[in-house]
This record gives sequence, structure tokens and C-alpha cells, in this order.
Amino acid sequence: MQTISIKSSSAETVIPLLKNAIDREKRILKESVRVTKEKVNKLAGTLSVDIDKLMRGEVEHTDSNDMQLIELEGEVEVLRHLESELNDFESVEICR
Repeated sequence: MQTISIKSSSAETVIPLLKNAIDREKRILKESVRVTKEKVNKLAGTLSVDIDKLMRGEVEHTDSNDMQLIELEGEVEVLRHLESELNDFESVEICR
């Protein structure tokens, strides 16, 4: 883990602001993950698709399902990105 230093003339004011900003971002990311998971699960269910197989390229794209599968792949990538960001924020620790 790396350490990042922030200099401020009023640490008593800045530290709570940083903590609040990080907490707010985590809440936003958690909600985004929840909504995106719901969308992924709904699309996967509608298409009767195994997400792992889809992401490995093992699901056949046809004229009738191509756009929906592309949308599902995009949502899975968005979900992975959001989960990664959330994980990064969960590991942040503000020290004095």
C-alpha cells in the first residue's frame, strides 16, 4: 500500500471533508454497482446467457441477439470497473 500526503494549514477542517467525500463516493459506487448488477442479471436472464461464457466469447451472436449481447457485455465491463473503483475506495485509510 502506498502513502499519499496532503498538506493543509487546517487539518482539523480538511480531514473530515476528505472522509465525507470518500464516504459519499463509496455510497454512490455501491448504488451504481447494485443498479448495474440488476441490469446485468435481467439482461442475462432475458437472453438465457451465462455471463462467464459470454465474456470468454463462447456465446454465439446472431442477427436477433447481437445488439442485446453487446449491451450485456458493455454492462458487465461497466460493473467490473465500478467494482474495481469501489474496492480501491474501500482500501483508503486517512491517517493523521
